[in-house]
Amino acid sequence: MLSLRQLEVFREVVRRGSISAAAHSLSIAQPSVSNTVRRLEDVLGVKLFIRTASGLRPTVIGQQVFDASNPTLAALEHLSETVMEVVKGGHVTFRLGATQSVANALGPRVLARFAAKRPTTRLRLDTISLKQVRDYLLVGEGDCAMTIVPMEDAAFISRRLSSVAMTCVVPIDHPLARNNDITTSDLAGEPLVYLHPRSPHLGNLTAMFAAARVQPQIAIETRFANTAPQLIREGFGIAPIDELTARGIHDPGLKVLPIRGSPRQPLLFQCRADKIGEADIDLFYQCMCAALEDFGLPDESEAL
Repeated sequence: MLSLRQLEVFREVVRRGSISAAAHSLSIAQPSVSNTVRRLEDVLGVKLFIRTASGLRPTVIGQQVFDASNPTLAALEHLSETVMEVVKGGHVTFRLGATQSVANALGPRVLARFAAKRPTTRLRLDTISLKQVRDYLLVGEGDCAMTIVPMEDAAFISRRLSSVAMTCVVPIDHPLARNNDITTSDLAGEPLVYLHPRSPHLGNLTAMFAAARVQPQIAIETRFANTAPQLIREGFGIAPIDELTARGIHDPGLKVLPIRGSPRQPLLFQCRADKIGEADIDLFYQCMCAALEDFGLPDESEAL
């Protein structure tokens, strides 16, 4: 029968690339690691590793087993941490996961409001990628998440909170800085700090330029919008970025300009469906809605 211990040892061999390194990491004897891997291969009826000049490498099936077992083992580790907190008399931590732009300014404001209501609760803010959201919630590593892309999965609740527009960050001495806002057409011919093709905001940015029939002049690409201020200061140009990321910019040498008529990106609350009705989840949702009001964002919230 397959055991969690077998998977734990197998995972460590994959991560370390050798039996000896895995044994050292787990503080067990090398023969124990070898025997455990052999038993796991017998149970599954497949070969999990091939030997190379640089050490052990998982087979195609071995890599798939590794990928499939990670969420389960992460959940076990999280459960162990939680149990130890309870036994030691500590407070269980409430964890919020947020994608890069959301974590930049809105996440801290939401947590501040929640802390005022639950002063004895320990809090944690995890900045996660869109690809990590599902596993982050599924295995219980996080209690809820704020993202800009919905999840189409019956195991999760995804509720729209609001939406955010695009803005443009310019040096304070740039000619456009004399304006209070701009249009996409104002960006024609300007060197741009542009979003990486895998950025979740790129779709809105592309649509914005297409609607204005403007060909963006890309000076440099960046995957994360919050690196734009540093690139602007180094002279790469000006940066069209999302409103939430822009709210985290407090550089007196830069000015944030709203872009009139830009597309809006949804802002979403997400959690596991079985958590709906829990007091902390309901309170956190209320704190999110209140934080949106603090930021002057439109209230588009849906009932939980």
